[in-house]
Amino acid sequence: MVSGVYRSRLSGRPDESAARFMSSIKDDDRILLDDILGTMAHDIMLCEQKIISQQDLREILRALEELRTLWIQGKIQLDPDFEDVHEFVEDYVLRKAGLEVGGKLHTGRSRNDQVALDQRMALRKELNDVTVKLLGLIEALLKTAAENHDTLMVGYTHTQHAQTTSFGHYLMAYVDGLFRDLDRIRECYTRIDKSPLGACALAGSSFPLDRERVAQLLGFTGVVENSTDAVSSRDFAVETLACLSILMSNLSRISEDLILWSSSEFGYVEVDDAYASTSSVMPQKKNPCTLELIRGKTGTVYGELVNMLTMVKGLMTGYNRDLQEVKRPLWLSIDTAKDCLEVITGVTRTLRINRERMFEMASKSYAPAIDLAEELVRKGLSFRESHKLVGAIVRESVGTGRTLSDLTPDEITRFSRKILGKELKVTIEELRRVLDAVISLSSRRTSGSPNPAEVERMIQDRKKKLESSRALLKGEVRSLEKVLDELLEIVKSITK
Repeated sequence: MVSGVYRSRLSGRPDESAARFMSSIKDDDRILLDDILGTMAHDIMLCEQKIISQQDLREILRALEELRTLWIQGKIQLDPDFEDVHEFVEDYVLRKAGLEVGGKLHTGRSRNDQVALDQRMALRKELNDVTVKLLGLIEALLKTAAENHDTLMVGYTHTQHAQTTSFGHYLMAYVDGLFRDLDRIRECYTRIDKSPLGACALAGSSFPLDRERVAQLLGFTGVVENSTDAVSSRDFAVETLACLSILMSNLSRISEDLILWSSSEFGYVEVDDAYASTSSVMPQKKNPCTLELIRGKTGTVYGELVNMLTMVKGLMTGYNRDLQEVKRPLWLSIDTAKDCLEVITGVTRTLRINRERMFEMASKSYAPAIDLAEELVRKGLSFRESHKLVGAIVRESVGTGRTLSDLTPDEITRFSRKILGKELKVTIEELRRVLDAVISLSSRRTSGSPNPAEVERMIQDRKKKLESSRALLKGEVRSLEKVLDELLEIVKSITK
């Protein structure tokens, strides 16, 4: 180690391999600025509480601000010889302000509450970034759904034709799922947005620390009150990965549908060349590789969630060095989710929809069978009688290569006598109304159905929700930025 700031209890230098093994410096660049800001707030509070002097604070803040500026300008890098970012920052201040003054920087604080603070500060920014990209995907899906609110297609259950629906309605299903992802992420944010600083190593400090003041300076909504809980719990990190994993599951399902539907056998959609790849040997190939990678990267995020759960499941209460390993799964999963959101948003915005192919498949499908069954219920049958009758009609139609649109009223009467032992009369107009897929779609009455008017209503409602979500996020981001700017103004006023 370069400084050995924390090694007063130990003799000599650490073994080189042990030092590398214990160091988290390669994962800490993400939290350097947060560590500096957290230290600034903590030391301002120490001065306000008359634990350190104004002059000492001035020297400490000057060193911290110099380090912050150098880092932003790219003129300094984390030294891999340090154990972690905390030692790196403190060593810099010690070299600038000296041991007598700089040595007061860490008064009433431990790396235990410090790293928990840094991670929470970093996650606030990261989850805001994820939210921005998630809202961008929702916007792209809403736009495509609006353009296809009445684009007829077959809906599937068990990968088999189920009911006629619309492509717009299908897309709105994912819009609603992604809004739930948004809700989960914002709820998670509220639990992250609590300051652990002042918990010290485990059981607080004998100094009169003002924990609420530090939380206020850093823009937190409050503190993690119990000091042991503040340093030993990482449920906020686990919850972050759980939210990202559920989000990735939705992105993976969308990807799977588009991969399948872009195949020659379906031909429903075509992925733009900008988001496709090709083969090294087969000249004709156009592969939706971006979507396939989203499926694959979903497993990466799932794996990091299991990694995190396994890491924390057997830890004795209190800080344990195992928790140092929390950072890498967090940063990897966040970066993966952000990359996948960005790519699938681009895929959605440039996706070409083959409406004619979708209509062709829907027109040949037996999916309108449920519409026919419901019509026969209106003619006086119980639903189970109708189900039995229509099932027999479909079975014979499949065997003879006919579609339901070929049915005549006389055939319905003949089948009803044969299957149910009763005579059922329907008109040609009634048959056309239920077996014409376009008319059938417009006859759906339930809320949330693919009736084009209902899809339009949902689209307009979700657009309003999108705008209100964006406005709320914008306000939260601005508020946080304002608080941190005010902290830097306090630093400037003290150091100038």
